[in-house]
Amino acid sequence: MGRRAASEAIAELAFALELLGDKAPFSLDAKAISGLAWAIRSAPSSSSSSMIHLPGMSPVVLGVIDDALADRPSPTLQDLRRTLPEGLFALRRIKGLGPKKVSALWRELGIESPGELEYACRENRLTTLDGFGEKTQTAILEQLQVIAAEAGLMRRDAAEAIAAPVLKALRAQGARAELAGGWRRGQELVDEVVVVSTQEAKHEASQPLPQRLRLVVSDPSTFGAALIRATGSDAHVSALVDRAAAAGLQFDDIKSEEEAGVYAALGLVPTDPEQREGHVLMVAGSPRPTLITVAAIKGALHNHTTASDGADDLPTMLAAAKAFGLQWFGISDHSVAASYAGGLDGKRLAQQRKEIGTAGGDVVCFTGIESDILAEGQLDLADADLEPCDVVIASMHQRYGLRGSAQTARLVRAARHPLVDIVGHPTGRLLLSRAPAEFDVSALIEACAETGTALELNANPARLDLAERWLREAKARGVMISIAADAHAASELSNLHHGVAVARRAGLEEGDVLNTMSADALRQWVAHRRQRAQEAS
Repeated sequence: MGRRAASEAIAELAFALELLGDKAPFSLDAKAISGLAWAIRSAPSSSSSSMIHLPGMSPVVLGVIDDALADRPSPTLQDLRRTLPEGLFALRRIKGLGPKKVSALWRELGIESPGELEYACRENRLTTLDGFGEKTQTAILEQLQVIAAEAGLMRRDAAEAIAAPVLKALRAQGARAELAGGWRRGQELVDEVVVVSTQEAKHEASQPLPQRLRLVVSDPSTFGAALIRATGSDAHVSALVDRAAAAGLQFDDIKSEEEAGVYAALGLVPTDPEQREGHVLMVAGSPRPTLITVAAIKGALHNHTTASDGADDLPTMLAAAKAFGLQWFGISDHSVAASYAGGLDGKRLAQQRKEIGTAGGDVVCFTGIESDILAEGQLDLADADLEPCDVVIASMHQRYGLRGSAQTARLVRAARHPLVDIVGHPTGRLLLSRAPAEFDVSALIEACAETGTALELNANPARLDLAERWLREAKARGVMISIAADAHAASELSNLHHGVAVARRAGLEEGDVLNTMSADALRQWVAHRRQRAQEAS
């Protein structure tokens, strides 16, 4: 684990201490610790030794940091959690509810959970509290509605974590086992984890299958049909079953270990798993789209190092890119407005470019920056600082609450900037946490189509931003897509497979995606795009 985990643990510590006040089991300044949580993100490295001299540090705080860095439960945090209603920790996830406001809700209105908070909002009770108002109450209620709509769903990485030990155990037994369901269809969020296997899992009575995991056991001879049924949407499977019946066949009895054999038995071209949503089938002889694959990925932009809030340094990230099989790799640390992440100003950015220029190695390294989009669409770095970068990504990290025309104008202005090559995680959403910013996404896509600016599909499973519907529209308008790992650590390069899954679901092909270009082709694309944007401005 890295600085983000340590920062989050310290933020939770500060939250609990502020709620407990004089009843806290030890005397620590909650405000100082809250500031320390931000400082940790800018620490020189992901080790407690690099943080020990930060203001507000103490043996208790250092112990919590060590636990977080080692990815183990913190006894200190566990003890504090037991002294407070568990639901209060869920409330701190709601934007705009800091410890003071959560404390007021708890002590003055007796609110201890999101459900109680929603009820209070609907009864218009928050407007009676100091520091709240009708606007704040409305914003909180909107967030709660998003959370409720996504209740029972899980992210792709959570589904993988549930399935991983079961898949490993089944394969160790000699079984064929595949993760299916909505995950295999490239869905951003899934409601269950489905594993198809040729054997039952051999679990001890004390080790039942994980909750929310459904195991489908199939005879090897009909594994193809079982995998199709466990993967496809109801509409897709029903269409296949009906076609089988019309041919005098029982779909589930079609003998084939592979899915392609099942489709062939029905006179069909196989439908890629991510496209198995509707009832439309491709009969034999139909052209089959060649969707983007992980194997086609030659490089990835938008990656961070310890120069800002990454956990690993430049050599480590380049080594990871090589191990992943990439030919080129883009570094785009945060810029100066992201002070919480140790963002780079023009001087530090220039120094990093020099370091990258002397890095050497087998992977071509592109210099870049993730420049913050400010309130009115301007960038936080001067053109003179941006122009030498090989690739410039512009991202929104603040002011998500701007709505309608103001937010639209902000993002469109950034997309039209002659030096902005890519707009990063455009809607700013965090799955199961933060709703997308409210603006006219079609207007942003149109601006990108006019200037040649690319849009990012951020492959972090917490984001997966852009969403499928907007990716389809971008493709239709000829807007290029950059699938970004947004890796803040070497291990996070594996996020790319989530992005590819969503891209395939949206029907993206190799020609739609920057990552499939060679290093030379990417340089040519940037040069052409900047000239085109300059002419359009």
